[in-house]
Parts: sequence; structure tokens; C-alpha cells
Amino acid sequence: MICHDAIAVDRPRIKQITAMRAQGIDLSWQRVYGYPAPSHVKFNHAPHIRARVDCATCHGNIGEQTVAQRNVDLTMGYCVNCHTARKVSTDCLTCHF
Repeated sequence: MICHDAIAVDRPRIKQITAMRAQGIDLSWQRVYGYPAPSHVKFNHAPHIRARVDCATCHGNIGEQTVAQRNVDLTMGYCVNCHTARKVSTDCLTCHF
């Protein structure tokens, strides 16, 4: 809901989801991205948001989507290349547990 505190707040579905959150009801979200359990990958949006990685980098132009879409294949190579380009940690424990 971080995005929808400010984006598309006037849309009926967003209003419904916001009201549900206020009542403590959570949706069963349909994941667009996920990692198979054997990958032992953990992902946290927070450091990416702090680093100002634009949402569109992984999610595409979400402002034009009515349903979230998978826009890139989040393979190890994709992530390592991004980390290398941004000069951030590529230590295995950054992403794997």
C-alpha cells in the first residue's frame, strides 16, 4: 500500500483495498514475482526504495497497468548486473540465506 497512499487513490478498487487495510483485512495477493524455495533468495523492497531504484526498473510502467505484470526475469544474472552497475554489494549473503 506504500504506492497507493499517493497513487490512484481515487480509483474504486484502491479505495476498497484501502478500507480493507484500515479494518486489518489483508488480500491474498497474486504474486507476479517469486523465487523457488531451493533458491534461498530473500528480497526486500526497502533497500531498493532507499537507493531510489525506480519501480519501473522491475515492474515496468505500473501507471499504465491495470494488473501487475512480470516485466523482467529476475535471474541471478539480472540482479548481479544491476548491483554491479550501481556499485552495491554482490556478496552472496546480500540476497541469499
